[in-house]
Amino acid sequence: MGYHAGASSRSSRVVNIVKRVAFAADFDAFFQPIVHARTGRIHHYEALARFPGADGALTPHEHISLAERTGLITVFDMAMVRKMIAWLAGRGLRDRAVRVAVNISGRSIASLPCLAELDILLRDNPWLEGRLLFEITESAHLGNLAAANAFLQRLRRQGFAVCLDDFGAGAASFEYLSCLEVDVVKLDGAWLHGARATRAGEAFLRNLIGLCRDLGVTTVAEMIEDEAALEFARGCGATYVQGFLFGEPASDIAAFRDAIPPRLFHPKSAVPARQPRRARMASGRRGCTA
Repeated sequence: MGYHAGASSRSSRVVNIVKRVAFAADFDAFFQPIVHARTGRIHHYEALARFPGADGALTPHEHISLAERTGLITVFDMAMVRKMIAWLAGRGLRDRAVRVAVNISGRSIASLPCLAELDILLRDNPWLEGRLLFEITESAHLGNLAAANAFLQRLRRQGFAVCLDDFGAGAASFEYLSCLEVDVVKLDGAWLHGARATRAGEAFLRNLIGLCRDLGVTTVAEMIEDEAALEFARGCGATYVQGFLFGEPASDIAAFRDAIPPRLFHPKSAVPARQPRRARMASGRRGCTA
């Protein structure tokens, strides 16, 4: 009985931690660059939440998972959006080329209050066009794909690029790709590493990236941690890459100035493969092409 009481107490404690984080925006934003696979040029940064006040009770992944289960993820998502708007505003026009992607859960896409708040934020800050991107995470299943797609197209018409995150991590990935019109697909890192193990896996990945290219969708390979993974992703045709090879997440984007080794991007690699115009990474312009 003491065990169950202890477990219940810990559960209550971590739920309270997540509530505080969500409602008080009690977290820090770290960044990781998305890099062109052939030139090494940083296209934008993904914003990642870190929780310094959690006292080791939860990892970042556990925070997000618990927020999903308790229904607090919509509050957390909007807190991150507001934090990134303030961060971009603080940089002013001197850094108007700096772009940031924020994660939006499938649950948030299905929340009318969340979407209404996001609409107001984007309407009141028109200068965000071209500077803010949205990554739709697959952590919660999207039930009404037609409604979700309608919202995504609304974002895109306003000039905000949309990315389908963690492609390959869940069973619904291909359903989402066929029903949702997006600008970018991020290939799940664990899935990509598995594809390296067999010839069939590599062939499948090459063809998937080719399919995305035909659809006008740019691809980003995640969890690129060594040079072999970079060469594999580059050889399969991924346009952009992300991972520890280019620097661990940092609170200051200046940390990445010297973190990306120039030797990884030799002249031969710096000539991108020819691809359809619509397949280039969206910059946030209307029409969602760079």
